[in-house]
Amino acid sequence: MTLAGSVAQSQGYPFAYLFVIAVIAAAGKTLGAIVLYWLADKVEDLVLSRAGKFVGITHKEVEKFGQRFSGERKDFLTLLLIRATPVIPSAPISLICGFVKVDKKQFIVATFFGTIIRDFVYLYFGYTSLEATSTALDGISGIESIVTIVMALLSAGFVGWIIYKRKLAKKPNDDDES
Repeated sequence: MTLAGSVAQSQGYPFAYLFVIAVIAAAGKTLGAIVLYWLADKVEDLVLSRAGKFVGITHKEVEKFGQRFSGERKDFLTLLLIRATPVIPSAPISLICGFVKVDKKQFIVATFFGTIIRDFVYLYFGYTSLEATSTALDGISGIESIVTIVMALLSAGFVGWIIYKRKLAKKPNDDDES
């Protein structure tokens, strides 16, 4: 996107042209996000229906968790904000949304408009200055890597917490033995 912004500026396109590029790019990225959402949905169905008892999470529990994202305005705004933030990687968000089955319509609309905002930020960087952009992108890519690691750790912690709770629920109560 930064390169596209730089090219638009170097070829003399007006600033408003960046919006056109952002919308076209967001349409393509939204299609890619839909594919990732669908894949995560199918993998979740397949894996948890067969191996859920070994992991300690059932398909029904994941579905119940996903129902917490009922399509309310705050859910939409949260997803939109996540999609619009340049330092948050897009692919894991699509996979998580598909895994927990966030409302599809809400997912698609928030992804499209959030990606327009995100792409416009990058386009603006490229349009205003290549040198300033390279400095900013170095910092953003480092932050994006950190955010990816934190998201992976949080996901692992969440799965660990669910497994711990399942094992705790299966333990016989020590007070009952006396």
